[in-house]
Amino acid sequence: MDDAELVEYVERVHRRTREAVERLTDALVDWRPRPGEFTAGELAAHIAGSRLMNARSIAGEPVRYPGHDVAPGTTVEGLLALMDRTSREALALLTACDLSSEIESRTSDTGKMFAWQRVLGGLSEHEVHHRSQLCEYLSTAGIEPPPLYGLHVEELPR
Repeated sequence: MDDAELVEYVERVHRRTREAVERLTDALVDWRPRPGEFTAGELAAHIAGSRLMNARSIAGEPVRYPGHDVAPGTTVEGLLALMDRTSREALALLTACDLSSEIESRTSDTGKMFAWQRVLGGLSEHEVHHRSQLCEYLSTAGIEPPPLYGLHVEELPR
């Protein structure tokens, strides 16, 4: 897989996450399943902020988490605008990077990792993990979540 294919893969991950956020209602933005958990809006903001944190670190900027605060009165439309903006910014940063280069890592024994590893872990796996949480929120609220990869399990051939 070359850099362009990897960036296209991340773009597809972002589109599938957007599908989950699109299914939220404004009433669910401030809902949380139990005390101490993210609200649905905070979860979307966390995904968006983490995109930028990871993409910027791949581009050689210091790792800084922008937080996941959601202003009172935030709507689904506002969350979608945030998701779209962070996707564009992250993809632009990735497109400008050599994803086979080594970058700083706080999680490896050597203190280094390949940029593509952060793309797969920090950008993709992390987002899919939290998108799954968001889909569970939707399901709990009685809203059909989008399929993970285009099909629901019931639609798979047997």
